[in-house]
Amino acid sequence: MLHYIKPYRHYAVLTIVFMVSEVLIDLYQPRLMEAIVNEGVLGLHHGGVPDLSLVMQTGLWMALIVAVGGVCGVMGGICVNFCAQNFGNDIRKDCFRRILQLSMEQIDAFRTGSLITRITSDTTQVQTMVSAALRGVVRSLTFLIAGTAALLTLDIHFSLIAALAVPVILIEVVIVVHKSNPLFLLVQQKIDALNGVMQEDIQGARVIKGYGQEARENERFSVANDNLAAAQLRVLLLIACLLPLVNIVMNTALVAVIYIGSFDVQSAMIGPGTVMAALTYVVLILNGILMFAMILQIFARGLTSKRRLEEVLETKPAIRDGEDGETDGAVSRGRPAAIALHHVSFRYPGQQEDVLTDISLTVARGETLAIVGATGSGKSTLLALLPRFYDATAGEVFVDGRDVRTYALHALRGKMAIVLQKTELFSMTIGENIAWGMDAASDEEIRRAAKIAQAADFIERQPEGYGTEVTEGGTSLSGGQRQRIALARALIRKPEILLLDDSTSALDLRTESAFYAALDGYTRELRREGHDLTKIIVAQRIATARHADRIAVLDGGRLLACGTHEELLERSSIYREICASQFRTGASGKEKANG
Repeated sequence: MLHYIKPYRHYAVLTIVFMVSEVLIDLYQPRLMEAIVNEGVLGLHHGGVPDLSLVMQTGLWMALIVAVGGVCGVMGGICVNFCAQNFGNDIRKDCFRRILQLSMEQIDAFRTGSLITRITSDTTQVQTMVSAALRGVVRSLTFLIAGTAALLTLDIHFSLIAALAVPVILIEVVIVVHKSNPLFLLVQQKIDALNGVMQEDIQGARVIKGYGQEARENERFSVANDNLAAAQLRVLLLIACLLPLVNIVMNTALVAVIYIGSFDVQSAMIGPGTVMAALTYVVLILNGILMFAMILQIFARGLTSKRRLEEVLETKPAIRDGEDGETDGAVSRGRPAAIALHHVSFRYPGQQEDVLTDISLTVARGETLAIVGATGSGKSTLLALLPRFYDATAGEVFVDGRDVRTYALHALRGKMAIVLQKTELFSMTIGENIAWGMDAASDEEIRRAAKIAQAADFIERQPEGYGTEVTEGGTSLSGGQRQRIALARALIRKPEILLLDDSTSALDLRTESAFYAALDGYTRELRREGHDLTKIIVAQRIATARHADRIAVLDGGRLLACGTHEELLERSSIYREICASQFRTGASGKEKANG
């Protein structure tokens, strides 16, 4: 991930310069304090006469360099935050961009809760690691190296004490980091699980309330939260053990400095100010080591998050642009069928059985095909293969005479508009939701699409009309209203192929009939302008399907029959059973269905 820092390398370099300057200034102050005590107060080299002018001058000089050090610290903080925040911002954007490129099966494999954790918590951990590397590591290493050098200028004994204390602290740090490292991955996995429960329960709040299962979901959340707390506690207990151990070594080193320094002072080898300076240097060095230990904890967690982010960033989309993806997708001569499936089979990843088996079907340009069948017969799956939400396991899918795998995804999906049974709306105005699938749409186009979708009347009754805000998930609207907005969103794109996946299931029969009548009028209008609109409609109601040019009957993932309503009544027992179940007929079902 170092390439994410490259655009901000100048700020990274400035951070290092400012941090080193701040630390060197901090390390210079004990020498000034040594001069104040030894010469200004005790006057060791002036016959024991204090030198107050030296105290004043040195004190003013200390104040000045403290101010300079403060400025360096502030500037270093600004630079490191600018670098780290932009670094995290770029990773977050790239992760989100990659998530949108992943196929549905890959998103399912990662799980939504985990992806949310990675793009939020994991990115923050990596961002914190970068900030610690640029600021904390530089500070701690400079304290260690420059502080040790400063100690050597005072007395070799003091340096020996530091040399003995540092390895002990490092051993303690390595042991704690080694034991805590695998726990950080566990913590992030527990956060994944907690986010997953939260997402499901917030999205399913109405179902939870409707079934009175608040206590059950509270318990499920409590279990996930307790698991997270337990994992975090194990990490925190290890870290909590580190500080007392380091403090023991640090205080032992300070006692040793005072003890050895007292002999040197008695023998007049050094002054009391020198011992004070040595104490300060030892504290700074060992605090630097402690700081480095804390940074190693951050690194351990950050590296775990880095690997989790790389899993997303390095995952190649399973559904990618075809080799001929950059071509314009011009239709070959002879006006081939708008859609053709040749011996198509499909099974979902990880499943043992095919959902679709050996489907061969053509849909002519401008034709309307309805697909009917029992629940689980593969109707929605068949539609999902056309825009390449999934690729067929076997066989070929053609659009305008070209295998869908040869298209650029943007070009292929630009030909289509799909409306799903489960309607997804966004937290924006009704007008913006309708125009969402267009780069730019006029108010007139929005109103026209809403009128065809039978949405105009209820929209205009809203408090602010098309400017009315939609709540998250569209919960402020009824199911039928959401479906009509989704239908308008599809129509405003002026697609060549319209895919309706049981997208009028929440509409009453009168509204549904009015919509299909308006859609037929819109289709005829397009045909007069020289454009054909091909429609594939997954329908549960025979009343919806019977007006299509042809009806395909699926059962158990197989195409059993395809023809007009009348033809299927003659030769498809499955279709007759569906009609009978809906029109409450027995042997006379044919007449009533026809009637």
